Amino acid sequence: MRIHSLSRILSLPIALSILTVLYVSYELEYQNAMIWILFPLVIATAVVIFQGQIDFWWNERNPVPLDPPISDWLKKYDPYYTSLDPNQRQNYDNRLVMYMQGRAFVSVGREHHDVPNDIQAIIASNAVKMLMSKKDYLLGDMDRIYLYKHPFPTPRHQFLHTVETDIEDGVFIFSLEHLVPGMINPKEHYNIAMHGFAEAFQRVFPKEDFTYLDQITWDQIEEVGYHSKDKILKTIGFNQTDTTTVAINHFFTHPRRFNLMIPAAYERLIRQFGADQLSKL
Repeated sequence: MRIHSLSRILSLPIALSILTVLYVSYELEYQNAMIWILFPLVIATAVVIFQGQIDFWWNERNPVPLDPPISDWLKKYDPYYTSLDPNQRQNYDNRLVMYMQGRAFVSVGREHHDVPNDIQAIIASNAVKMLMSKKDYLLGDMDRIYLYKHPFPTPRHQFLHTVETDIEDGVFIFSLEHLVPGMINPKEHYNIAMHGFAEAFQRVFPKEDFTYLDQITWDQIEEVGYHSKDKILKTIGFNQTDTTTVAINHFFTHPRRFNLMIPAAYERLIRQFGADQLSKL
């Protein structure tokens, strides 16, 4: 039997210890025994506080296999995934599972609901691909992903939009209506998930130098990514956006065309992201 939650396993002997102390104190009337309850209580408190970190540490060393339907979906829709050799794919699968376990996914509506694993995987695959060369594959403190069914307003941006990256609060917000098509058919739809992760990457890793992408024009971006500037802005719901973010997005979603149109920047991005696998697509 595989242990999925080490914190729950640790909680059992702690709970038994507390019950034993209570039994000794009240049933056997050993009043001094109550002092011994402090030790398991302190340990129990630590386990509760650090439950997420404990389980993450355990599962990182004892990875859970990726669900076959998710792997099948990636093979069907993500050429990057199909290009990985067995060792690379195992590493990718492990990181994908750990990202899904290490981040909170919430479906937002009148009530908050759990997000199905396949949708979690679709979103997480963008981050895993972008962070394959990084030890911090969870992208810093960006630990919550909120999903609306449709475009949404927020207190920070009080108009309808489809993607928002809030570094200060560690939050991604996406419109599910726009997210899934961008993953399934990036030629027809702009990938808002990769857009959000590209925004966060630049902020989480400020020492990464992308100034060479400042020379890329919107005309070049439009040639690479099939989408006009107007279409991209209409998709994300903003009047403007950073061309560097869009360029990084297109590097991952349209690598072959990026290499053809902007080869110098492509080679630098390959080295910067450690994304040699993209050159095989």
